[in-house]
Amino acid sequence: MPETMLQQEKIAQALRILNELQLDCWLIFVRETDEQPDPAYKLVVNHDVTWPAAFLLTRGGRRIAVVARYDDDLVRQSGLYEVVSYTDDVAPALKEVLRGLDPTSIALNYAVGDVAADGLTHGMYLQLVKALEHTPYPQRFISSGPLVSRLRSRKTPSELERMRRAIQETEEIYALINTYLRTGVSERELSALVHREMATRHLGAAWSYAGCPGVKFGPHTLIGHGEPSEIVLEPGFTASFDLGVRYQDYCSDLQRLWYVRRQDELEPPEAVRKGFEAARGAIAAAKAALRPGVQGWQVDEASRNFLVAAGYPEYKHAVGHSVGRHAHDGGPLLGPRWARYGETPYHIIEEGVVFTLELGVMTEHGYIGLEDEIIVTANGNEWFSQPQEKVYLV
Repeated sequence: MPETMLQQEKIAQALRILNELQLDCWLIFVRETDEQPDPAYKLVVNHDVTWPAAFLLTRGGRRIAVVARYDDDLVRQSGLYEVVSYTDDVAPALKEVLRGLDPTSIALNYAVGDVAADGLTHGMYLQLVKALEHTPYPQRFISSGPLVSRLRSRKTPSELERMRRAIQETEEIYALINTYLRTGVSERELSALVHREMATRHLGAAWSYAGCPGVKFGPHTLIGHGEPSEIVLEPGFTASFDLGVRYQDYCSDLQRLWYVRRQDELEPPEAVRKGFEAARGAIAAAKAALRPGVQGWQVDEASRNFLVAAGYPEYKHAVGHSVGRHAHDGGPLLGPRWARYGETPYHIIEEGVVFTLELGVMTEHGYIGLEDEIIVTANGNEWFSQPQEKVYLV
């Protein structure tokens, strides 16, 4: 049976958040979770189910699972929930449980602006409404968005331990990349090297495998979430990497930068040095603004204003996102007040959240991208990974 410590920590956390938000009940309604996973499900359940199942957490501390026969043994073995088993139809058993609890508010996993809190499919929602017809409970449904945002953001000791290990693995792979970088090697060859190393270490990719790592050589490379190409590394080029790995379900997300010196060059040219210092300065401005109680857009604005004042165009993304079970882990965003980001830039930053701070500038020598992870503390923040302080040289 998989370990349950992480789920125990997250369940305890969820119960506290229910009380903070004065929500009576959180109801996770799922089926075939291997095929259609709910992003919040594995935070509080440590196995898959096949048939329709309802997992309920209440403000009073109850933890109840309404599950089909043959799924019920898994739940009992986990020890995380009281088990109510059914054979034919989930509806009668779920109605009976809800009548006993009689919650005045029932949080469901739907949310307009946060994908991590939007795991309830439309079909499952319709099935749930039908199961509870002729009861008052569908009128008590509300979004679990505020609950799930806090639950995903506030990292527990077990989560932080796994994330630190993911960072360590990533930094060790970067050390390997450093030994292989040379003129004539292609973006695709370096990507294949990283993939082999990830397989040796039994690590997953933190995002789409084909584009992880992101490898950018020189000024004509693809910028964004593309796949590495046949562009080869030449003197006078920057080499930018964006790499994240998945270790025991938790991710890292770090960027590193090299410059390939031309003949007789001892240091990077001015354009590279200036771009690197501008990117570092903009990240430092974001770090200075990041603390509990501010909104995410305020952190992004501090960084964006610094970069523009340094003579560079605005970056076309957020300066930071939370990291956890996914590289983009939902919850608050350190981003601009753009429609594509919904309400996430307005979320209040809390202690215990791990964010990336990332941005880049384009130069005649190629892309200069920096990204490290930072954790919000009671009075501000501290680096969660070790930031790059100078351009690495080839």
